[in-house]
Amino acid sequence: MTWKNSVSRAGSAVAIADVNAYVSSASGAARSPMDRYYAATEGILVKVDSAYFSAYPKEISSLLYVGLISATENYFRDTLGFILRVCPIARTRAAEEKVQFGSFLWGGADLHSRTAFDFIAFSSAKNVSETLAKFIGHQIKKNGVWSAMLPEYDRLCEIRHGIVHSGLVLSGKNALRLDLVRTKKSMVVAPSYATLQEAGDICTTLVQAANNELFEAMVGRWAVDWRKLPSWDKKKARTVLKEVFLGFRSDRDATIGAVSNALDFDSFVKEIKVDFNL
Repeated sequence: MTWKNSVSRAGSAVAIADVNAYVSSASGAARSPMDRYYAATEGILVKVDSAYFSAYPKEISSLLYVGLISATENYFRDTLGFILRVCPIARTRAAEEKVQFGSFLWGGADLHSRTAFDFIAFSSAKNVSETLAKFIGHQIKKNGVWSAMLPEYDRLCEIRHGIVHSGLVLSGKNALRLDLVRTKKSMVVAPSYATLQEAGDICTTLVQAANNELFEAMVGRWAVDWRKLPSWDKKKARTVLKEVFLGFRSDRDATIGAVSNALDFDSFVKEIKVDFNL
């Protein structure tokens, strides 16, 4: 023994026995990105109750908070991947964008459109807006609910940064962006049960608003823009529209009666034809 062993316990090298034991295949995935978001956040916002928070406050709350933001990011990855699959205009815009080659080496062909966004962080309003504009050519409505929620989502992402990158300690940059009261002591992120629920309301409202706005945009492209393209096939028009309808439809919201104008597909088609004079 020497002075080199005088400050902390000496550890020996340890290796992962089987990395496959850390992962499992996904099963029973919901049909739409909206419902996959609901499924991912249910365990975070519903199944973990306030009593559990009292027993393990900081350890659990920070992990759940990160999971909530990750579920929101994944909604955008799933939805953008879906739009690239169905929208020829989006595919044209995305053709010039760079993607990580690993997306194609690892994922199957049916996952390529989604995994193209694995290298993009959707943990800021700027990244969300810029990626939508670049890859699918959508500008978020300035006076819509989605636009109003983006600054709130940005604030949640600043808090997330302290959990993920600095061991719960909020950096000066993040604190300034959040406009927190200045203090001489370090600030640590410590979500409570109440603030996690509030963050959940913000993320869910953001995702719901995005889902409705993008659905409206894709239906508009189907009714007007796609018909002007050389690739348009009138015989497949109804099939393509149904894919759009189901891709944005939430079975969960429909089941609990939360959709304000719930329509079956045939009724939906009739309204679209009237609205766009088709």
